[in-house]
Amino acid sequence: MSAQDFIETVLVRRLRPRALVIGDDFRFGAGRAGDFALLRAAGHRHGFSVEPTPTYCEGGVRVSSTRVRQALARGVLDEAARLLGGPYTYGGRVVHGDARGRLLGFPTANLLMPDPPPLAGVFAVTVDTGTGSAHPAIANVGRRPTVGGARVLLEAHLLDFAGDLYGQRLAVRFLTRLRGEQTFSSLQALQAQISRDRDAARAFFGEREVVS
Repeated sequence: MSAQDFIETVLVRRLRPRALVIGDDFRFGAGRAGDFALLRAAGHRHGFSVEPTPTYCEGGVRVSSTRVRQALARGVLDEAARLLGGPYTYGGRVVHGDARGRLLGFPTANLLMPDPPPLAGVFAVTVDTGTGSAHPAIANVGRRPTVGGARVLLEAHLLDFAGDLYGQRLAVRFLTRLRGEQTFSSLQALQAQISRDRDAARAFFGEREVVS
């Protein structure tokens, strides 16, 4: 869709805005032909205002979604949190998995993730169950290659927690990456590694205050 068609069809006829606030480098429409100046001129014609938000820099470098995505993909969560202004957080509703975590002694709350996910591996996280408190947890994000998983899942094992979370909405706050996703030779080897991951998460949380 051309930039002009987008303005006429989507903005003016459907959304009927009173005001727009956009980034100063915003581009839209086929060939990225639309820009701030085009929108502001359209606003004068159709009766809506257009205001820019200036580029935000951190350490003299522009903060962008590309930088955030790259930091998450590398597992550098401190950098992502600095750019975002707080830890990267993913939210969703708990879905049923294959109950393998419970059989291994580590029951998990499972959230569907996009494919490919923004980050992958095993992490120390906190989980907000909507009660206003943040529960320390470990989370695996990926396909679970040891068990031949097909879907990309976020599997969170809440430490020292008992309860039914199916159907509830959770907010998972990623704090540090413990390791990458691995393939294990057996379920016993996987179980042993999850136990080590839990110990590493406990050590991590033992050194910091959990903030809701």
